[in-house]
Amino acid sequence: MMRTQPLAAVAMVAVLALQPPSSTEPPPSSTPGSSSPAPTSTTPEPPASSTSSTPPPASSSVPVQPPSAEPSPSTPAPPPPAPAPVAAGGREWTLTASRLDLGGLNFVGVVDALVSGQLVKVLKFTANDMKIKDLVQSGEISPGVKLITAARPGSTSTVSPGRIELYTVQLKGNLDLLGIKIPVDYTAAHPPPLNVPFATFTEVTVRNTDLIGGTLKIPGARISVVSDQAPVERR
Repeated sequence: MMRTQPLAAVAMVAVLALQPPSSTEPPPSSTPGSSSPAPTSTTPEPPASSTSSTPPPASSSVPVQPPSAEPSPSTPAPPPPAPAPVAAGGREWTLTASRLDLGGLNFVGVVDALVSGQLVKVLKFTANDMKIKDLVQSGEISPGVKLITAARPGSTSTVSPGRIELYTVQLKGNLDLLGIKIPVDYTAAHPPPLNVPFATFTEVTVRNTDLIGGTLKIPGARISVVSDQAPVERR
């Protein structure tokens, strides 16, 4: 009897060791630190609902682009604005006179002119005739050399007939208005305030850049070429 009980106990322990683990114990994968992947669920997915977010066919999902406000590349660009007219190039020359009468006068405005290759602002006048008493006209024809044209003292030179265009840098003198002499100094920065059909100036100095139209007649003209060395007079 003493030997039978130990053998029975050993047999009972062996039977318990061969039985599978209880279902109440956690699976090996739930053990912290385990690297085994979790078992894949085999639960079937529910059927698709009628309110599925599946996008519509491609033909109805393309957004319509609004018409572009920019011109098509094939549309030609508008031409640039035409540049403002520029008076013909020349040299500045100075006219002095004891009296200057301008008839059929019209002040056109301030325009651009080329003077010795530079663009300057000048006053543009038009007139039908010009009368110049005691005319003296001078201009530099080369560095240090001036050409001076002088009328016979007391004579009146004329520019006529036809339309005359006069481009002026400065007009300085006395405006004779019904016998009243008003000092004036007209430039592109200070143009004439009024446009009058005729005007008379006394003791006048005019710096011009161009005179177009008409024929200039100078009674008893004397032409001199004055340089830094010695003057040369021609008749």
